[in-house]
Amino acid sequence: MSGEDDDEALTWAGGRDPSHYETPEAKPQKPARDPKPVTVGRTATSVADSALADDDEILPPAMSGIVLICLGVLGGIYALYTVGWIVSLQRLSYTPTDALELVAFQVQQVLAIVAPPLWFAVTLILTRGRKSTVRLLWLVIGALALVPWSFTLGR
Repeated sequence: MSGEDDDEALTWAGGRDPSHYETPEAKPQKPARDPKPVTVGRTATSVADSALADDDEILPPAMSGIVLICLGVLGGIYALYTVGWIVSLQRLSYTPTDALELVAFQVQQVLAIVAPPLWFAVTLILTRGRKSTVRLLWLVIGALALVPWSFTLGR
């Protein structure tokens, strides 16, 4: 197979588009000087790598795999808590007696269902620049505080 056959495979019925202009292939340029390492955050990178990042933005250190796994597990726990609150509130046989009590009861139900994902999201946002242990500590505190006890105890 020759090079012409390859070019013919890229055309339609052997014709060429007259509006198509072929440009000469660009030759790779050699850098004028060797890139010197630049310190960004806590890691040393080359000038080419730092050119990709904004000058005003300092890149945070990458999270370890263990922290990502812990975040995934805790996120799953918070999702299960949301489902647990929904199921436990559906099984509830409480009927409020007046209109104000009914409104307060419905607000409590909504807050109980929304609290786990809200705690997870707010913790991730507010602990963005902190150590991973602080983030995980706050997520564990929320996991202990938001347990759907009525679902857990089977009431």
